[in-house]
Amino acid sequence: MTLSAIIKKTLLKACVYFSVITALYALLVMITNVDDELVLLDAGRVLLFFVASILFAIGNSFFAFNKLNAPLKVFLHYLVYLFTFCACFMLPISPESSTMIVGIVLFTVIYAISLAVILVVRSRYKVRAEKQQEYKSQFKK
Repeated sequence: MTLSAIIKKTLLKACVYFSVITALYALLVMITNVDDELVLLDAGRVLLFFVASILFAIGNSFFAFNKLNAPLKVFLHYLVYLFTFCACFMLPISPESSTMIVGIVLFTVIYAISLAVILVVRSRYKVRAEKQQEYKSQFKK
């Protein structure tokens, strides 16, 4: 895969993530029924959503590297996501250091639970797919 193809794929994924993040933010604002003047984001905050989306796409691209082993892929993915969470979501609200630590711990717990659920679903899917494969004899007479 060429560099331009990788950049194009990453930006496409980032645009999808940006759309989802923005839609979730709009849904959260509608559910909480907060006055528009209090929640209107400035251009810098919206740009942070896009930066976070690009970083999420980069973090997900680690899973495409076949030369890396699975634990290293997950660890790099976690580091990029943790950096994105801290830089794009926590730091703009200027939390105290204790709040930042609680945010990091909470993020890590949510990441670990999500990872466990994904691994269970993937392993069950893999077992089911292996059972449905037609038997092919490896030895021919």
